[in-house]
Amino acid sequence: MNEEGPSQSRVEELPEIAIEKRRGISVVWLIPLVAVIIGAWLAYKTVTEMGPTITITFKDGGGLEAGKTKIKYKSVEVGEVEGVDISEDLSHVTVMAKMGKAADPHLTENTKFWVVRPRIGFGGISGLETLVSGAYIEVDPRPGPPAREFKGLEKPPGVKFREAGNQFTLRAQKLGSLSAGSPIYFRDIEVGEVVGHELAKDDQSVLIHIFVRAPHHLRIRDTSRFWKMSGIEVSVGAEGLDLKIGSLATLIAGGVSFDTPVTAGGASEPSKAGTAFELFESFASIGEALYVRTVPYIIHFDGSVRGLSVGAPVEFKGIKVGSVTDIAVRFDPKTLDVQIPVIIEIEPERISTPDVIASRKPYETGAIMVERGLRAQLQPGSLLTGQLFVELDLYPKLPRKQLIMTGKYPELPTVPSTMDEFRRTVTDVLAELRRMPLDKIAQELLETMKGANRLANSPELMESVRTLDATLKDFHKLTRNVDQTIVSLASSTEKTLAAGRRALKVADPNSPAAIHLENALKELSAAARAIRVLANYLEQHPEAVLVGKSGRGG
Repeated sequence: MNEEGPSQSRVEELPEIAIEKRRGISVVWLIPLVAVIIGAWLAYKTVTEMGPTITITFKDGGGLEAGKTKIKYKSVEVGEVEGVDISEDLSHVTVMAKMGKAADPHLTENTKFWVVRPRIGFGGISGLETLVSGAYIEVDPRPGPPAREFKGLEKPPGVKFREAGNQFTLRAQKLGSLSAGSPIYFRDIEVGEVVGHELAKDDQSVLIHIFVRAPHHLRIRDTSRFWKMSGIEVSVGAEGLDLKIGSLATLIAGGVSFDTPVTAGGASEPSKAGTAFELFESFASIGEALYVRTVPYIIHFDGSVRGLSVGAPVEFKGIKVGSVTDIAVRFDPKTLDVQIPVIIEIEPERISTPDVIASRKPYETGAIMVERGLRAQLQPGSLLTGQLFVELDLYPKLPRKQLIMTGKYPELPTVPSTMDEFRRTVTDVLAELRRMPLDKIAQELLETMKGANRLANSPELMESVRTLDATLKDFHKLTRNVDQTIVSLASSTEKTLAAGRRALKVADPNSPAAIHLENALKELSAAARAIRVLANYLEQHPEAVLVGKSGRGG
């Protein structure tokens, strides 16, 4: 008997399932794999394109914000500020910034950073766009070794690296009104600016760095001359007062002007960048600097030198030939004498030619001129300021002297100044006046005035005046009668001459009567002329009626 049921038979009839194992990676895993590959590629691209992180220190962090403040070059964003922090010693602000990949090769030790803010200076107004967009950091890439830490500038550099032109250095005794941004002029055209200054290593001068834009930097040659422009220049010469007023910028901040002589400018090459030049105080001082050789002398003055200062000019025939370099006081306790030694330096090229100077000893020319009467004298340079200067002139009539060579410096003889002579004359006059009996003179003058008053008011004088008046009236009548008499006499004489001429025409010219009549007419004509001369003389000199004819002639 079969105990298996129908269900068991059906199970046995079912076929066996064969499970086959697949080889390789499932398609399902391709999706995350591709995602990983894309992510890795994006990460690699981000890392490879990511710029460096740098730090910049500023004294002030005004206007800087993390995540907002941009770093720009030529108005193009090249980085962004990621953080702003203050240093541990509270002396500065540290800015962390992320730079773009393109900026990496330009981040060197010489690269400059500064914060762009609204600024008003002598060079103009800049940074006005930050009033809307906010402050940003400007970068000026410059070649040099790579760097990641930088010290920011407090103000923009005067010249950017890739700006066309050249920088030069000027040496001056003092800075004056010049500062960064002061303009540089060529023939009154602005061609550059002052970019900075520093003390020279010897502390005796100031080095001023300037930048001249292209193409004007090619106009600067080794023979170029630079001088300061003060805005207002006043000079007084033979033609009167000369007043020159420059631009507003030079009036406030000063400026520098330069020129290149035409003859030298055409022969030499443009100066190289960094060439140093002398900066003169004014254009007039350039001519003074042409004479560099000086010879010292000493002068002793006995009187006051009030108004004489170091730097005062020394003139010969109205031409400046030197200047005063030192003034002192020398007191001799034994003799109680006080002298004022004044040291002067004379430029011999202004007095003699270089060939003559080269052929002589340093003081030979001075010794010759002293023997011929060269003397030093103080003269007032200005009546308003009271300033004095030393004048050298020849006095050939004075006793001959020689150049004293016994001291450290040769001594020039002097003559008293005009003011000393005037004061001495006034003192002598006052002394003479003190010796005069002024009270006695005043008393006699008073008595003389009283006598004159008595004479003027005396009755005798009044009577004399009345008598003189009557005499003048009588004289007037007399002259009038004389005039009438002479006129009548002249008229009668003319009538007689006329009658005689008529009778002479009728008579026989050869008869004795005609001859006598002709002679009488000649004498009568001479008498008429004498009467006319007398009348003319009395008309010009009526006083001759009383006093006669004087010796001065008619």
